[in-house]
Formats: sequence, structure tokens, C-alpha cells
Amino acid sequence: MSIRRGRPLFWYNRGVIKTAQKPARPESAFRIIRKRYPGLVARVQGLIEDSEKAFAGNAPESEGSFLWEHTVHVASLAFKLAEEERRDPLLAAITALFHDAGKFAGGRYHADDTAEEAAAAGLAEPLLKRSRVPAADRESILSALGALYKEGTGPRPLADIVHDADFLSKFGFLGVAQFFIKSTLRGRTLRTAVMNSLSKELTYAACLPLNMRTKAGRAMAARKSEDTLGFYTGLLTELRNVHDLDFRVETLRLPLPDRPHRTIEIRLVLPAACAACGGKWTVRSEVVQGKKCRTLKAAVACRGCGAAQEIAFCLPELAPR
Repeated sequence: MSIRRGRPLFWYNRGVIKTAQKPARPESAFRIIRKRYPGLVARVQGLIEDSEKAFAGNAPESEGSFLWEHTVHVASLAFKLAEEERRDPLLAAITALFHDAGKFAGGRYHADDTAEEAAAAGLAEPLLKRSRVPAADRESILSALGALYKEGTGPRPLADIVHDADFLSKFGFLGVAQFFIKSTLRGRTLRTAVMNSLSKELTYAACLPLNMRTKAGRAMAARKSEDTLGFYTGLLTELRNVHDLDFRVETLRLPLPDRPHRTIEIRLVLPAACAACGGKWTVRSEVVQGKKCRTLKAAVACRGCGAAQEIAFCLPELAPR
């Protein structure tokens, strides 16, 4: 046994067998935050869980918090991305703790049309002061929350890291699991989840690397995009083989209305044939600029009987080149 290629878990040294110690696991983002700012994580968790329960009507059968699980995931990813970007990982993780804190502020979804990020910043400021986060760090966190989803604001390293972490959390294996949890909570069967939402999921997964603002985010996005697309491709194959539900994926490239020199890849999931007459589909698609987002509008019609449906959803932003 050669030790030049790296020591195994045990090795010989002068006739004595010794056991190599496994490298210590790095401390998690939450453990570090709890050490530095005791009570902060618990306060944010309580805030998020209480607001989500109030929005759901304090349903007694609800267990845990979907939004808090998502927050934990985003904070962990933000910590990792910040390390790879050589930025302050603690600051990134704390910012991520608050990125969705305003979603159900006051027990309402986007109350009074207040921007979610503005509501999050308003909730974050007193909690950060109470936890004695330094003023300069508080200012950085609040500024990053305000810049999270604003395109064309220029490089904002802290906001960019949390932005990427938020989108990355929706893909890969945990992201797929979250998609089906949401579908179940909305009362959707597997078939209706595919019909109603899979076009958006595949489009976002295909565009994920182009959505990233950081180099570390792009590297992670490439892996998560591949994993996600591979899973859904396999799912559609099994649906055909087991449930006789035959879907096809049509890939389109459409120009962006505000960036005519750029195109976006759209993936539409459609039944292979019309359920009413077995006819084929015609698809007319366009991207329109709305008040809050670029929206795909796809008019799908059967060539045989004229049965029609529309597929519409907000498209992912694309990072500037």
C-alpha cells in the first residue's frame, strides 16, 4: 500500500497500524450566526413561522413552516457562495435569513402592495439592532435586501450572492422536492402539476446559469440545471410508461422585448396529442414586457378540433452579459 497518493483511513507506520482522523466538518452557517449573535436565528424563525401561520389562518394541522425550510436552504447556499466568492459568508447568510421575511408580513401576502424586499428590510432593522449587529453591517444587509431583484442596478456583491442562492434553492434535488410539496399543498395531482407548472420549471432550470450574477453561482447552477432537467426528463418517461400520459417538450427561442439582441430558451410541456380528437398542436408564442416581469404567452390549439389553451408565466431574468 503506497502512501504517496494520499493516506487511506488507516496506514502502517513502523509496524503500527494507525487510524487517520476524518477531517472535521466545517461549521454550519447557523451555528456561526448563533455564536456571534445569540437569539437572532430564533427570532427570525419565530417571525417567519408566525407570519406564515397567520396567512394560513393558523390551521392547527399545519406542521412546521415551508418558508422557514426555504430560508434555511437559501442561507446555507449564500454562506457557501460567499466563501467561494471571497466575501463575508456570515453577512451573506444573515441577509438570506431576511430575504423572504416580508412575504407574509401582517399575515397577508404582499400586504398593501408593499414590495416584499421593503417589508423584509423593515422587519430586519429592529431585529439586527436588538442582536447588536454593527451599524455598518446592518446598512450593508438592508441595502442588499433592497437591491435583490432589481435589474440594472450594477454589481452589488452581497445582493448578488443572496439572489443567486435564492434561485439555486429552487433547483437540484431539494428544489424538485419543494416543487412537489408546493403542488400537493395546492391540491394538484401529479398530472395537473405537470400540465400546469412543468413548462415554467423546465424553462427556469434551462436558463438557471444565465440567471446567475456570480461566478460561483454559475458553476453551481450548471450542475443543478443538469440534475433538474435530467430528473424531469425521467419523470415524463415514467409517466408515459406507467400512466400512459404522453407528454412532449417543445423548445423555443424567443427574443426579449427589452433586449432584442438576446433570446431566451423556453421549454413547453404539452400532451403529445389532443385528448379530445388525437390531433396535433399548433403553438404561437411571444414574450411581452409586463409591469413586474417579462411574461411568456403561448397560445396552444388543436389542428383537428380547435381545442385551445394558454400557457403563461413570468420568465426568469437574465444577468447582464
